[in-house]
Amino acid sequence: MSEFKDFDEAVAEADENELTFKVAGKVYKAPSQLPAKVVLTQLKLSNEQGGIEQQNLGEWLTALIGEETFNDMLERDVSWGQLESVLNYLLQEYGVVPKEGEDSEGGEEEDPK
Repeated sequence: MSEFKDFDEAVAEADENELTFKVAGKVYKAPSQLPAKVVLTQLKLSNEQGGIEQQNLGEWLTALIGEETFNDMLERDVSWGQLESVLNYLLQEYGVVPKEGEDSEGGEEEDPK
């Protein structure tokens, strides 16, 4: 007989550490784990090169930070640079892109001369 595994419990423990960030004078919260909705939305919106077309960026950002947060940021006149910084922060925290200052896998490589 197989052992019972409660995935909700493991997720709840991980979600206790919400990500918080401040932009446009307001503190926002995001889940500590990358929501599946973000990945599935990205797959749906990806073009043949694996990127997201400009006209679909809003939908993808909404999946990432939530519709309420996204709309609130826009109403607060968040600049594109600020939104880009939030995006980079979250993607780094979710492990999608390396954090600034971290070496990429494979160790350090010398610059070619």
